[in-house]
Amino acid sequence: MGTEGSAREALRVLATRLLLEHTGARGVVRLCPQCGGDDHGQPVLTGPGPLARVSLAYADGLVALAWSNHGPVGVDVERDGPPVGTYGDRRAWTRAEALLKHAGTGLAHDPRDGLPADVPTHDLRAPDGYVGTVVGRGVSWCVAGPALPGGRAGPVRRATPGTDRPGPAR
Repeated sequence: MGTEGSAREALRVLATRLLLEHTGARGVVRLCPQCGGDDHGQPVLTGPGPLARVSLAYADGLVALAWSNHGPVGVDVERDGPPVGTYGDRRAWTRAEALLKHAGTGLAHDPRDGLPADVPTHDLRAPDGYVGTVVGRGVSWCVAGPALPGGRAGPVRRATPGTDRPGPAR
């Protein structure tokens, strides 16, 4: 495994530990909605129910985690930078990708073909040089990894009434 692969695996181990700590689940597995594979796809919690729905996103040295007991969630985080293709700025891109994760399709659906408009979105508080979005109702989230000062997990944030931003802000 190369340096990039081992760094991502370290972030995945960290994300699993934090999800278990914050949700009370006993395990985290992967499940691809297209092929049913367990070596990729969205994370699913295991253990006695009811279990939260979860979403993960990775960027250089950072993992973003989101979870909710109130339905599906989506999260995306990226290094800030130039626009993504013809789609728009990085924050708009993270909003689109988080909405698609929330919908369960991920990038198998082209975001230019339309995005859900009735789902609350929240800007992810990320370290300087990163942007991100979390999507869902009653959602909690945190970021963790060596990109944070001190290389530790950031505080858990929770959506509160009045902080929702409906639909895809582009």
